[in-house]
Amino acid sequence: MRLRKNKIAEQSRKWIIESFFDLLHIKNLSKISVTEIVENAELDRRTFYRHFKSKEDIISFYIHEASKQYENIMKTEAVFDNRSIAGAFFNICDNHKDILKLLYKQNLLHLLLNDLNEIFQKYQYKFASAQELQSKNRAFILSYHIGGLWNLLIMWLSDDCKKTPAEMTEIVCELMEFKMI
Repeated sequence: MRLRKNKIAEQSRKWIIESFFDLLHIKNLSKISVTEIVENAELDRRTFYRHFKSKEDIISFYIHEASKQYENIMKTEAVFDNRSIAGAFFNICDNHKDILKLLYKQNLLHLLLNDLNEIFQKYQYKFASAQELQSKNRAFILSYHIGGLWNLLIMWLSDDCKKTPAEMTEIVCELMEFKMI
């Protein structure tokens, strides 16, 4: 019985998320109401509040789920270098590109940055060099790396994701070899 209830709860949460993003395709976030979301999902308003506190909570939930996919790769990857970090990142982004493009168009993509910062903080020992890990400026170095990936993501989305994840990975590798100063 409990398993059945969990499946029903998961399905109703999925319908709410789908309904919300369907509406976000045609309306600005501020113009979408919880009532519209549940009516579009053919669910009761109480069901919405069993799963989410607000419309923004739906976005946070979705982003967190996508971020967990990236984190799982970070946990299990044996060799972690610029190629594997960028490859994993852009493959996950490619899997979620429709929603990411939507969030970008709605000026909501910044919500993803907090999750990325947390993941990179947790797993920095896997990809930072010994010199970077020992540096008193480690936090700045880490922010620099995250900022680079972040800006490439924004450029990729603004270019309508024309480049493949493999092409974006090659760009990251090229940039890491490029010396600006």
